[in-house]
Amino acid sequence: MLTLTAGLFQLGFGYLDLFNLDPNYHVLQISVGVLGVLMAWRLHLARMYGLLLLLSFGTLAFLLNDISTESFLGVRTALIGLFITLARPAKAAQR
Repeated sequence: MLTLTAGLFQLGFGYLDLFNLDPNYHVLQISVGVLGVLMAWRLHLARMYGLLLLLSFGTLAFLLNDISTESFLGVRTALIGLFITLARPAKAAQR
């Protein structure tokens, strides 16, 4: 559920121009959002998506070397990836 939510938020932020970002960054956000929606259906794929967000956006945030909107969004997305990777799955409901 976390991966689906993160993917939908990435799609929304990529589609809407809320922060006046570079158009290439919007394409990146839309791509990451679509990937999140597609990978949300299996637990191992969802964790892989979280790890992918953590590593890629964490690296992107540290390579920018300045305080900008892109670096803030990179850190935010990396933290979301960390949360998805470390979150424990819910227990199955008893009938």
